[in-house]
Amino acid sequence: MKIAYFTDTYLPNNDGVVTAILNYRKGLEKRGHEVFILTPGTKKQKEENKDEKVYYFTSASFKPYPDYRLALFPFRSARKLLKEMDVDLIHSHGIATTGLAAVDCARTLKKPCIASFHTMVPSATHYITTREDMQKFLEDVSWKYLRWYYRFFDKVLVPSEFTKKILETHSIPNITVMPAGINYRTYSKGDGEWIRKKHKLGKKKIVLHVGRVVKEKNLELLINEAQSIINKKSNVVFVIVGKGPADEYYKNLVALRGLEEYFIFTGFVPKKELPDYYGAADAFAFPSYFDTQGLVALEAMAAGLPVVAPEKSGSSDFIKDGETGYLFKEEVDFREKLLLALENGKGMGEKCKTIAREYDADKRVEALVELYGKILDKNDGKQAPKPSSP
Repeated sequence: MKIAYFTDTYLPNNDGVVTAILNYRKGLEKRGHEVFILTPGTKKQKEENKDEKVYYFTSASFKPYPDYRLALFPFRSARKLLKEMDVDLIHSHGIATTGLAAVDCARTLKKPCIASFHTMVPSATHYITTREDMQKFLEDVSWKYLRWYYRFFDKVLVPSEFTKKILETHSIPNITVMPAGINYRTYSKGDGEWIRKKHKLGKKKIVLHVGRVVKEKNLELLINEAQSIINKKSNVVFVIVGKGPADEYYKNLVALRGLEEYFIFTGFVPKKELPDYYGAADAFAFPSYFDTQGLVALEAMAAGLPVVAPEKSGSSDFIKDGETGYLFKEEVDFREKLLLALENGKGMGEKCKTIAREYDADKRVEALVELYGKILDKNDGKQAPKPSSP
């Protein structure tokens, strides 16, 4: 089977979408399938690319978040490439021009096409404007666009039941829940001791957060509640792993609260070191309402960490309240839930690992291969759906 992946983000970016794609690609190639990646890239990436299965479209930087790029007129080159590749199936992981190129290829080349909904884009309008009225307007426009866009696909994959319900309320059809996976073995064997030594943390209680440092991750809640947590557990420290456009915003907020000695911002951490950061921690704080699944929460659970997350979030699919972490209904409950995780976390470790093991990437690839087979059987001899007006 030959599959073309269209994605708005790929290496060297390090986010949940890229992690899912890399795990899928590895698992599919292990089973003898071919995966081609089509994604926006820089001139330098195009010139230095040595992966014959990756094609970088000419693109422009997305100014509010320069790590992300928009493909410029990728349609003709995408059609040419896919015709040469003779792919069997198109799988779109994006929604911008790269995703539109996937739709165009499916229609022109008469190939079955499916899409994955990875990112709650309508909740990210703050990148475009700071005006709340305009953010609401753009959110409505985003949902209208997504309703139009996802009509072109045979299936729309979402990583959680929570996300499925949201998309259904916005009348997006043909949804199937297909969680992404993690490399369980890697994250279950971290060596946390050297991380504690590196940051001189000794026996302190570590509250960990891993991910892009962006406003939609809701780290403001963690920072605002930190002093109350410190008042009840003075030996606590908060370690924020990752980088992003909100780095300075959050560092300034910590300084404004006078909490510099309790917060460590590591910046970018190589992927090989992440298991060790999980291994060093006592609890994982994941206050994001934005994530459609939360792979980092699963990685934390693979390390035996209890996770504290919103009840209304993609992570609620696998966090069992009081067993593998805690879910908070209101933000005022976050503080107490995190204190409970620090107090009771050690007793939750094995249950956390058991659930995380069910999301091992190899198992998830098996489910994906089965779905691909059904799509190909169903579409044998059929033309991909034709676009209609938005």
